[in-house]
Amino acid sequence: MGLNAFIESVVRKHLDSHEESHVRCFLDLYIQEMKKVEPKEDGFSFQFDQLIVALADFFVAAIAGVSIQLSLLFQRLLLNPTVLAKMQAEIDDIVGHGRLPTLDDRINLPYTEATLREAMRIDTLVPSGIGHMALQDTTLKGYAIPKGTILMLGLDAIHNQRDIWGDPEVFRPERFLDSQGRLSLAKDVSVPFGAGKRLCAGETFARNTMFLVVTALVQNFNLKQRPFDKKPDLGTRQTGIIITPADFWVKFEPRRPLQV
Repeated sequence: MGLNAFIESVVRKHLDSHEESHVRCFLDLYIQEMKKVEPKEDGFSFQFDQLIVALADFFVAAIAGVSIQLSLLFQRLLLNPTVLAKMQAEIDDIVGHGRLPTLDDRINLPYTEATLREAMRIDTLVPSGIGHMALQDTTLKGYAIPKGTILMLGLDAIHNQRDIWGDPEVFRPERFLDSQGRLSLAKDVSVPFGAGKRLCAGETFARNTMFLVVTALVQNFNLKQRPFDKKPDLGTRQTGIIITPADFWVKFEPRRPLQV
């Protein structure tokens, strides 16, 4: 089954069980609007085919974005084994070995959460951010911005301002912790998903997925390389709309004997 066919099957299940008085998710809201609007030849309208294409766009972007960000993080952990060891110690203490971490554990794993936030700061997936357009003539900090101007946020530049971060080139999760080792959201002024009304719609999905995948892996595996492998060279990364790592080898070595 292709991606569009899979998404269509999910949407049709929602259509079959849709109730006007019971909104379960985005799909129900879209279906409500779709039933109100007649098809138009020109301009946007809420139609079934458009929904399938839009959901496919969301799906591909979400999966690709998370997988690349995970690869970038694995490089950082190979280069910073003490960070990995601290994550494992925290997860061992809070979660143990009898179950996998869940989202309910997130609040109790501040160092792990700080590591994920630091990973998305130092390796900004979309360095220049997504373009925005000025809807009217305006000024910002004395600069005249005509209507229709395309604006780029420059997320990577924000994440590397020395007056904000002190040592932005250093992978240091502790920058997001207070003196008691608790997560301090006040210290997190990073914007890996953009900012304002048009920030990335997949932020919650990405943060949750990153947490679940990373905690499950580091709980059960050490990250190793083959004896003849060189450490990841961050200078070989390719930068375009998104930043991607060059191919590298990583071995997931079980931390304890596998139980069958």
